[in-house]
Amino acid sequence: RARGSAAPQRRGGGGELRPGAVGIGEHAECVQVRGLRLSCPMGSAGRCLAAVPVVQDRAYWEVHVKEVAAELTSRVMVGMAANLPGAELMEKELGATARTFGVQLGVGGAAPLKAGDVIGVAFDQAVFPVSFNVWLNGTLLSTPAPRGLKGEQWPAVFLSGCTADW
Repeated sequence: RARGSAAPQRRGGGGELRPGAVGIGEHAECVQVRGLRLSCPMGSAGRCLAAVPVVQDRAYWEVHVKEVAAELTSRVMVGMAANLPGAELMEKELGATARTFGVQLGVGGAAPLKAGDVIGVAFDQAVFPVSFNVWLNGTLLSTPAPRGLKGEQWPAVFLSGCTADW
């Protein structure tokens, strides 16, 4: 920096999420996708995969809950899934099909779900056994050990009755 020049200005955070290098890939027909916003209306449910698989040893991503149709029935599952052919697989919960794993939040899940929640997800396959951690608003949740994650895996989200930014 030249003598007497001003220090670089930093912009504050907040506001809308900016798209990164990874976008939204395959998704159930009932999941509406607009940019990074996923919406699954009340009475329907489906999964959505990232556009690319995890290619490094560790990955982290967040899901920002924007709207919850009904706190007693809405839910989000975050997890991993193999990108297997078949549109009917995209309508099934994570963990209900081979080579998938998911942690549920909302009705019947690890924690209640409400608009404004931030779900952090970390996947680590650098050491055995593979680990999968989930945070809700910065608090680490107690979750089961991942099982059945063989081969190439994609970050995945399963929605029912809610809207979220990924």
